[in-house]
Amino acid sequence: MALGIKKGRLLAFAGILVGALALPFAVRDPYVIGIVNFIVTYSILCLGLNLILGYTGLLSLGHAAFYGIGAYTTAILMTRHGFSFVPALILSGVLALFFGFLLGLPTRKVRGDYYCLLTIAFGEIFRLVTQAWIGFTGGAMGIVGIPIPEVLGWKIQTEIDFYFLGLALLGFTYGTLSLLTRSKFGRAFVAIREDELAASVMGINTPMYKILTFSIGSLYAGLAGSYLAVYQTTVTPSNFRLEESCLMIIMVIVGGMGSLAATFLGVTVMAVAIEFFRPLPEYRLLIIGMIMILVLLFRPQGLLGASAFKD
Repeated sequence: MALGIKKGRLLAFAGILVGALALPFAVRDPYVIGIVNFIVTYSILCLGLNLILGYTGLLSLGHAAFYGIGAYTTAILMTRHGFSFVPALILSGVLALFFGFLLGLPTRKVRGDYYCLLTIAFGEIFRLVTQAWIGFTGGAMGIVGIPIPEVLGWKIQTEIDFYFLGLALLGFTYGTLSLLTRSKFGRAFVAIREDELAASVMGINTPMYKILTFSIGSLYAGLAGSYLAVYQTTVTPSNFRLEESCLMIIMVIVGGMGSLAATFLGVTVMAVAIEFFRPLPEYRLLIIGMIMILVLLFRPQGLLGASAFKD
């Protein structure tokens, strides 16, 4: 029985992989590929956020700030210091991890709603600094003219090129997080989420694991930000508002907290909804909120929650 389930999962994974690789050749419309690239970017972001929120139970409304740290790091390194994309990508992830570590430190003392407010404050401080520090971040106009990225001699210029670059980053993110969540670390994360006191009694160093979770989740946000910078060729503070952090949380909730596979569904559903209602921008937030409320009412564990699908 177990062998059959494992074989079924392998076949499903192989089918998804083949479909993902064939997609840009089957659908050549740049508009559609652009939407798919949006889904890829937010899948990377939300996988990291699901580790923080879904596995450890830490509510962060400042995830967009780490996204921005990665984007601005890549933009500054490539436009002003002559870095190529790969070193800039790595440094973007490392710097986001470092700031995630710093913001994770207060989890030793601050919990619940107070910690959520702290993450909001961090996100808003980051946005205001990027707007005000004109000499370093370009202010409200941001940084423009980010060079075309190149990886091992491959110049990434078209929507399809960026799709495959994003797919590679997404594969790295999902693969490493799958290994992590299936390890003893993943079990410790879930134990903390379910009952932090009981986890402490069992000998789990809860402060260390919470800081670790926040740091790792922030690293992936930094990688997504680096990808965004070269994809858009411009970075502005408007990309990293509180609204973006809220959207990421909604995507995780809609898909299902505590399941990496569910993240893809949540991101896709919300991306399609946003695009479908694009002609009605004044109702965008209302529609997003209604989708989340309906999911919470009729499917509180998410469309593909951890109870429905085991990563």
